[in-house]
Amino acid sequence: MTGGFKLLASGPAAIETKLGWTVFGKNGVREISDNSTLLVTSMLNKETLISDLWSLDALRILNPSEKKNKLQEEARDHCLSTVKVNEEGRFQVSLPWLDNHLPLKDNHDLAVKRLGSTVKRLKVEKIYDAYGEVFNEWKR
Repeated sequence: MTGGFKLLASGPAAIETKLGWTVFGKNGVREISDNSTLLVTSMLNKETLISDLWSLDALRILNPSEKKNKLQEEARDHCLSTVKVNEEGRFQVSLPWLDNHLPLKDNHDLAVKRLGSTVKRLKVEKIYDAYGEVFNEWKR
């Protein structure tokens, strides 16, 4: 909406939108009729191009890829401004969406437990050696 609004004397109201004026409301006729209703839409606007009707920018809707690119650019800028090398010689970057975040949990024990149960299952199914051969091929 652009803010234009007019209350017509006959009952309906008119509101100005980016696509032009729209009339809505009751027309004051109280008798019931079997007649058809006619809707007339005029798209005459010398200042606006017809292509603007389907332009997302005219409707103030961001293209999802543009929004994604903006988020990616912000994440990249954040990464470049906060990157540092820690004591172990590894790169370290703060999380871009959390300020003063808590340290992440160390899931080493959980990973070891899952590895143990997977190894046990592979041995029961007698396919442990076959998996080992695949991993050894990957190492080469």
